[in-house]
Amino acid sequence: MTPNSHRSYAYAWLAVLASVSTAGCLCPPCPGAGVAPPPAVAPAAAAAPSASSAAPVASAPAAAVGSRLVIWNGDDTGGGAQGWASCDKTAECKTKLGPDSGSGTNGSASLKFHGEGPGWIGFGWNLFGWYPETAGIDISPYSHLTFQIRVDAKSAEAAPEYLGLALACSNKGAKDTADMPIDKFVKAFADGKWHKVEIPISALTKGAGAKFDLQTFWEFRLHTWTGTPKNFDIYIDDIAAEKQ
Repeated sequence: MTPNSHRSYAYAWLAVLASVSTAGCLCPPCPGAGVAPPPAVAPAAAAAPSASSAAPVASAPAAAVGSRLVIWNGDDTGGGAQGWASCDKTAECKTKLGPDSGSGTNGSASLKFHGEGPGWIGFGWNLFGWYPETAGIDISPYSHLTFQIRVDAKSAEAAPEYLGLALACSNKGAKDTADMPIDKFVKAFADGKWHKVEIPISALTKGAGAKFDLQTFWEFRLHTWTGTPKNFDIYIDDIAAEKQ
């Protein structure tokens, strides 16, 4: 992104923060941090997560190298998850988020996000449906957050130019992780193909993410920003924590 883009991005963030209230442990990010805002109004009476949902882990033992904790896969794990989607140019943008049957990596369900328009566009996928408020997954024993991503766009020009990831936690005294550009790990993330993204958890908890609580991870977020209109679909599958 150019310096001007970063300034525009910061201004877009200020507009989002002015219009969307925070919830849970989420704190207003510094301009340019790129962390998506929480939903304007959390569900007043969200249903308790199903038995297949990723369960809170109070104090998980150290994970062995090669171990993998499945967090959400659209099949049998994470059934209690719920999400929100938003954009800052409300007169020009559209968003939609939800499970999508048959579009996953193995032909089952994936998480599908549609984004359309200019400006800031993003979503959050809360692994517990915001209930209970103290829910969380302990990812501290693991070295990497991994997931599958596929980005389809109406044209090359309509694809996101920038895509950032951040994690949120339920600990009200903590903060979100640092914003992490997806193209740092997958250069051609918008080519319409599935890609496995492997992000070191240590990278997410440096700098702006230093006060993230690894033991209460509960929301996965992606966002993009551009000065020109875009039209794209993002598919997410197999969110996991791995010890590599």
